[in-house]
Amino acid sequence: MKRSKVLAIASIIFFIFSFAACSQSQEQPEVTTTTSAQVTTQAVTTTKQQTSATVTTAATTTQKVEENPFAEFYEISWLYGMCADYVEGAWDELLLEERYNIDLKIWNINHTDTEGLSMMIAAGEIPDVGLLSNSPLTPAQLYDEGFTRSVPLSMIQHYFPHYYEKMLQNQPTSFQYNRIKDTDEYYGLSAINVTYLRSYNVPLMRLDWLENVGYEIPEEELTKITMTDERYGKFDGQLYITNYLFEHEEMNDIFRAFTEDDPDGNGEDDTYAAVAFAHSSRNHWWDLYWGQFGIIGSDLNWLYLDDASGNVVPFYAYTGWRDYMIWASNMYEKGYMRTLGEGNWRDVMATTWMTGKVGYFNADRQVIARPDLPETSDKQPPQSIWLNTDPTATFVIFPCLKGPGENYGTRRYEMTAMSEAKNRVYTFAATVSDGKLARVFTMWNDISSDPYGEFSEKILNGIEKIHYTWSGEPYNSSRMVTEATKIPPQYRKGGFWGGNFIGEENFFVYEAHRQILIFQYENMWVDKYMVEPYKYIAPLDMGQELYDAYMKDYNELNNEIMTVVNNFANRVWRGQVGDIYTEWEQYLTQLYSAGLQTMVDKYYNNDAFQKYEVPDFKTIVSNFQYFKNK
Repeated sequence: MKRSKVLAIASIIFFIFSFAACSQSQEQPEVTTTTSAQVTTQAVTTTKQQTSATVTTAATTTQKVEENPFAEFYEISWLYGMCADYVEGAWDELLLEERYNIDLKIWNINHTDTEGLSMMIAAGEIPDVGLLSNSPLTPAQLYDEGFTRSVPLSMIQHYFPHYYEKMLQNQPTSFQYNRIKDTDEYYGLSAINVTYLRSYNVPLMRLDWLENVGYEIPEEELTKITMTDERYGKFDGQLYITNYLFEHEEMNDIFRAFTEDDPDGNGEDDTYAAVAFAHSSRNHWWDLYWGQFGIIGSDLNWLYLDDASGNVVPFYAYTGWRDYMIWASNMYEKGYMRTLGEGNWRDVMATTWMTGKVGYFNADRQVIARPDLPETSDKQPPQSIWLNTDPTATFVIFPCLKGPGENYGTRRYEMTAMSEAKNRVYTFAATVSDGKLARVFTMWNDISSDPYGEFSEKILNGIEKIHYTWSGEPYNSSRMVTEATKIPPQYRKGGFWGGNFIGEENFFVYEAHRQILIFQYENMWVDKYMVEPYKYIAPLDMGQELYDAYMKDYNELNNEIMTVVNNFANRVWRGQVGDIYTEWEQYLTQLYSAGLQTMVDKYYNNDAFQKYEVPDFKTIVSNFQYFKNK
């Protein structure tokens, strides 16, 4: 940690300002200075008595007196990010220190260093500002043990209004996370997540195969994803995105045609539609399949209102899961969807897709045509097929798969903008004064509320042609980040300062990413194509007392319940179930007897367990600075 030179500098500054103040006239004209900092003005009233004994008048003079909001110097210790090897004096650190009259002391330890953080806590040490992802204590425990201070809501409102606005947009949970009991104080500030506004995976399909088997998407429904980078620019014109959805029966026929109608035109019977997984498999990747039937499988905290029984139930007692298994079993038995070989499922799936013999993919949206992470992205479609098997292949991205009736969709990557997880909550040492906390909040507010402003741009992204270059028109193309080794030493960035509070997407990572995200948000996929729970199992929705009681019963009953669930799922997958409608009723009887009846009666149907409140996505997205600036 560096030693402060502040006392010497402060003395010099004080002497200079004292001298200057003495040399100025007592009567000064009113001067208004505009800065990005908060300015406090006061009305100053003076009363002058005339020397005449017979005539007395009162004169009132009002003058705005500006106070320097950053007059008091603060040394602020800082720990979040991968900063074990950080060297003090980075270019952006110095900019912040000068602007906000602070000295940032970066602790040389990574936020993921479990052993190091444990030793730090054991020694009673805590940074002024910290995101302690692998701390042995949770943010709440850090506060309870006296390591950290509370954050009054009033300070957030006054010094961090951008964050308060995000709390308003994401209520009611945003006002409950990290809250200290029933007070208006918090034991930390959650980062504002944006993955709750989009899905993890998207349906990706061979557009050329669709056309070859006679399924056309209207030209006006296709939006081209432009690629200009050196790695994938040669495939420009081969990737599209659409809002168009094929009907469920049409998609079933497409899966058949991809398997039986020689979509690649090579005269061989060597293609099929998609990869399949056993009914007991549950994760984000399969949620696109499950979503056709109004359910997801990756989160057991989701509950659904089952029309058949009238109960609020988990997926495994919901008729949508039965209908999913019927569909998936049918696709599997006909060979339209096939299982993977031996090995890690992700690696085998990527290798299977890479063969160019599959027409549909639950694609990882985050790496579609990503040029700067070839060790990962080159294994994923569409680029894995361009690079390895078919450089002429064309593809189209869909919002979701449409199920029977009005069912369709997938799940959002996460449920909320804010969290109480250790890797998401910024804490503040118990020794941090209100003044120091206000300075940090002011800095974060400036950066977050105007991420495209001149100063914020420097802190977040650096200087154009030094830290990055635009691939095209500024703010209408992606940023190409300069390799760290090619940045002049005097412009080395630290990058630990923003705090992850902006609350909107970075639309400038790379071209495909930028265009896909903009299309998704402009067409409000998050509002139109996502499955949402009827209720969601969490303390904030249930109340802590009911949740604690629930967890006790859950831990006692869940193993027996899930044994029934998995046995039935595996029997259906292996084709050992005759009439599934009849056996479904038998399965439900067994399921309720195993303990589900207790959970339904005591918790799931309980009126004290409130319904899940879907965020106001339209308001949230419309407040993105990106769209406001367009």
